[in-house]
Amino acid sequence: MKTVLLLPAALFLASCANAPIAKAEPVPVPEAAAEAPDQITTAPRTLGLTQEQRFALWKTEFVQDAIAKNYAPDLVRSVIAPAKINPLALERDANQPEFTKPVWSYVDGAASAARISSGQDKMTEVDSVLDTIEGKYRVPREVLTAIWGLETSYGRILGKHDIVDSLSTFAFEGRRQKFGTNQLYALLDLLASGEVRREQLIGAWAGAMGMTQFIPTTFRDYAVDLDGNGNKDLWTDPGDALASAANYISRSGWRAGEPVMTEVKLPTSFDYSVTDGSKKTINDWTAIGVEPISGRRWSGGAGFLEAKLIAPGGSRGPKFLTFKNFDVLKRYNNSTSYVMGISVLADALERKPGIQTDWPRDDVAISFEDKKAMQQKLTDLGYSTGGVDGRIGPNSRKAIRAWQAANGLTADGYIEQRLFKRIMGR
Repeated sequence: MKTVLLLPAALFLASCANAPIAKAEPVPVPEAAAEAPDQITTAPRTLGLTQEQRFALWKTEFVQDAIAKNYAPDLVRSVIAPAKINPLALERDANQPEFTKPVWSYVDGAASAARISSGQDKMTEVDSVLDTIEGKYRVPREVLTAIWGLETSYGRILGKHDIVDSLSTFAFEGRRQKFGTNQLYALLDLLASGEVRREQLIGAWAGAMGMTQFIPTTFRDYAVDLDGNGNKDLWTDPGDALASAANYISRSGWRAGEPVMTEVKLPTSFDYSVTDGSKKTINDWTAIGVEPISGRRWSGGAGFLEAKLIAPGGSRGPKFLTFKNFDVLKRYNNSTSYVMGISVLADALERKPGIQTDWPRDDVAISFEDKKAMQQKLTDLGYSTGGVDGRIGPNSRKAIRAWQAANGLTADGYIEQRLFKRIMGR
């Protein structure tokens, strides 16, 4: 499926045609957002204890701390005392994925034929609920349905992990102790309010819950009881789940009537340094040769919208202007691939036109260790990447562009296996 949530037709002088539908793909998993580990301190008094003994000690201390924060003792003990270590949570949290999916692989999977068809059926099924939610929050039903589809395959894959176990495991040890602790307190808030029940707290190994996969702090602060029955049921009630997602997106700054992103074409000779977060109005982008892929002119009303330019497939792949709503959706999941997946699926659900430019599908991604090796090599060559961490951020892309320019290549900051070998001198 090649598609994208494009600018509304009102921003162009003419509308576009419908897009084709792709074959089915598995539920995609977005790339992980960079996260700084919590500061971990090993207390000498726990040395020599088994993991179970240390976990029991942690539970005792957490219960004491929570009671000191004025949580009801009976509530805290009933929630924390039965908690068990979730080995899968520790294992997955500790292991850095070796490879990250190419963006086109994620986008293809996001807008699979099965997911598009199921999403259109679901929109029909909950049409009146979506009418209510759109009227209240002004977030398009296609965007909400796309989130529903990508997060849990429309409620089909909710996860089977006990959330208290997973978050207690994080709070006990590992790189996300602060995260786990904060989420546990949010769970206690939810249970104390009576808006959720203990038996409902089932979800993903990482602590997200419900059809739209809210972590407890997000659940506590943004979840909505749309039907007013006293229970914020994000697990079985599409109204509560979709209204909660809409409330979160709306309060994160969603701009009704504005686009998420649109595909563009660039001049043959273009300075790709502006793809690292430079924000310009459409009028300013037009002045340096950025045009809609269709070749049509922007309408007058679009000229003052601000946008950033991205080229996730490098100079050979499609390029996009991304708008405020793109950044809003990154609040949901801080991943460019994820937001593009939401955009293409939402677009397909509305049968809008798709991405016109082919992805460089013959490119091969480089591994996490290769990224670190490349960062070290570039730094040694005098092109500082700002650190060696295996994550290709703005500093690394700037270094790659500088090396490309010095070696007579298109300086787009895009890395794949062939360029990696050239940089490494292989």
